Order: sequence, then C-alpha cells, then structure tokens
Amino acid sequence: MLEVENLSVFDADGVKRLKDVSFSVRAGEILGIAGVAGNGQSQLLQVLGGMMPASGTVRVNGQPIDVSGKHADGQFCRERGIAHVPEDRQREGLIMPFHAWEDAVFGYHNDPAYQKNAALMDNTAIRTDCAQKMARFDVRPPNPELAARQFSGGNQQKLVLAREIERNPALLLVGQPTRGVDIGAIEFIHQRIVELRDAGSAILLVSVELDEILSLSDRIAVMFDGRIMGERAPDQTDEKELGLLMAGMTTEAA
Repeated sequence: MLEVENLSVFDADGVKRLKDVSFSVRAGEILGIAGVAGNGQSQLLQVLGGMMPASGTVRVNGQPIDVSGKHADGQFCRERGIAHVPEDRQREGLIMPFHAWEDAVFGYHNDPAYQKNAALMDNTAIRTDCAQKMARFDVRPPNPELAARQFSGGNQQKLVLAREIERNPALLLVGQPTRGVDIGAIEFIHQRIVELRDAGSAILLVSVELDEILSLSDRIAVMFDGRIMGERAPDQTDEKELGLLMAGMTTEAA
C-alpha cells in the first residue's frame, strides 16, 4: 500500500530532519511511529501529506507520489487517496473562524458532490453532509453553523477525523489523534481508527503516547534523530525497550 524509500528532508534552517527513511505500510494495517517529539515524526507526516518538499521515493498502491516537484502538495495527495489528520488541528486541520460546515469540506471543496454548478458550491448539500458527519462522530453540539473555535478540543478533533475518515481513504496519516481530548473522546477516536483499518485502509499513526502506540499498532517503528531505529511487534516489546530505542540506544547496546 504505502512504500517509502530513502526519504530525506531539510527544514527552513537547513537542518536535516529526515535521514534516508524507508518503511512500508500494508493495507488493513496500522504502523505506529513512536518517538520523542522533535525527532522527525512531524516532518514525515508533512511530507507524506504534501505539506513539505523532500527527496526520496513514495508510492501508494504502486503509484508514485510526487514529493519534490510541482505536484508535491496536499491536493495532489488527496486525489490519490491520502487523507491527513495533522498533529495541530487548530493550525493545520481547521480554519478556526470558519463555520463547521465550511471546515467539513476543507481540502475537498472540488468534490462534485459539493458543487451546484461550475461556478457555485452547493452550500445546502455541504451543510447536510456536515450534519450527518457530526451525528456519526458524536460532535457536540451538533450544529454546523458554529465556528470551529466554539467547539471543545475533543470535538474539534472529531470534526477533522470525520472529514478525513469519511472519505474512506486508501491511506490515513494521523498525528497525535488524542492530544488534548477527554477520556470518552479518546475511546471513540481509537474505535474509528481501528474500524478504518478493519475496512482495509493503511494507517500511519504518529503519537508520543506509548500506550496508544502499543494498543493500536500492528507494527511499531521507532524514530530518533530523523532515522528509524528499529521495528517491533507490539506483543513482543514493551515500554522499556521502546524507550531505549527512542533515546537512540539499541537493546544490544543496553
């Protein structure tokens, strides 16, 4: 499903944040990326989501994804079945002053289902679609006319998840899915991610919460200093071993 080979990226200051990263994610699988924040996980999601240029090779369903040329953008990625729940919902996932119904089509406004004609969007259809998503994802209050900033953090996250998961993507990129949300929302979000995996999607999960990585992932890769230090099966590792890898140590060295 997702194949990544020798992916490298430099940030705006010229610092190399990803260093020849290679991995794969199969259909119907969750690959969890564990690591201390700041070790390249954010850049990995941004590159795969079309938000940051890089060098290397990326393929989804065998088709190349441009990560360095004119098609290296989020719209191109979405058209190829890649959905993205970014780490920072308020800066990257939502436009906070916009109504919920407007944010519900953020990035998907070209979908024919949302077009009245060649010149106008069908706002009535968008509002109806948003209300249905809110009901299915238990967004409270279920009011498409509210601005995104009027919802709690957990309900903002549900808005983003509803928009992306309801597309039934081939690949879901999801960063810190339960950051800043309450316990009830955490369980709900986890269920939706697992349901999407069971429906056949490939999922790349980035989280600093080791218990989340261990409970959701089918395989775990650990990042340190822009590199993948190792890969483990959840039932054959523990937080101690993962912690060593996250610190840049191999279990042999320990």
